[in-house]
Amino acid sequence: MTYQVNEIFSSLQGEGPAIGMPATFVRLSGCNLRCSYCDTRHESGRPLELDEILDLAAPGPGRVVITGGEPMLAGGGLVDLAGALAKAGKIVDIETNGTIAPPAGLASLVGNYVISPKLSNSGVPPEERLLAPGLPPGPLKFAVDSVDDLEEAAEVAARHPGREVFIMPLGTEPLAAVRKMAALRGPVQERGWRLLPRLHVLLGVR
Repeated sequence: MTYQVNEIFSSLQGEGPAIGMPATFVRLSGCNLRCSYCDTRHESGRPLELDEILDLAAPGPGRVVITGGEPMLAGGGLVDLAGALAKAGKIVDIETNGTIAPPAGLASLVGNYVISPKLSNSGVPPEERLLAPGLPPGPLKFAVDSVDDLEEAAEVAARHPGREVFIMPLGTEPLAAVRKMAALRGPVQERGWRLLPRLHVLLGVR
């Protein structure tokens, strides 16, 4: 299968349960949502065969994050990609907006399945950002702009009980992100959730 790949690069994971861990990112092109705050250029890309992706990822860290855009658009090809990476000895993480159910066989190949539900601050209509049924276990990671967004995040989390909840600040400016985190700290802790930075934003890396 040929994959439309936006970029492959090594850095550190700036978000989610593997925050701070070295990782290679395989960013697939295309997304089914159009979030107003999206800071990822994911529409462009180049066609790569599976072996080409493996060769590019091989020299990097032992963790590979398949992201996008929205990687679920690759359908069954995502199982082939994750399986090949796992066979090569890589830990495979998936980042998804959760609106597309994963293909059969994917969950068993994934170390961290991180779901990032979109809130009204994304500008995406509610009916387009509903989480799909049958999502594998994994945390819910919300991008919030202010304390006001937490109530909506709580409503989403209540519909999907048993999942850990991560809150991170919106934005790409480090000082503004720190200020938002300071404002969010108390309300997030009161709910028993985890407040995480976008570490790559604070460090000024990809």
